[in-house]
Amino acid sequence: MSMKLNLKLLATRFSQAKEEPLVASDGINRYLIDNVLTPAMGGKTLYVRDIDFSAFGQDDIEALVEYHYRLNHEMQKLGQFAGPVSQALPTPRHTRTFC
Repeated sequence: MSMKLNLKLLATRFSQAKEEPLVASDGINRYLIDNVLTPAMGGKTLYVRDIDFSAFGQDDIEALVEYHYRLNHEMQKLGQFAGPVSQALPTPRHTRTFC
């Protein structure tokens, strides 16, 4: 099965996209995002001894869990788009030859 992509339309959509995060981090504790979530999502090993538990509260953890859930949801949507695009085979465009 062959999939066709309209690259001109795709480029137009990308140029019209807003440059903002897919998931707003307003109200999420920055310490948890910068020192726990981001490193963990990047595959870094986190040690309990390195976490400053005075930098956040229980409500911050619950908000971070919800934020992480929303991030994962958006990442899945991007993956659903990127998968088929990455598997689309390039096809040369037929052009006329003039003698």
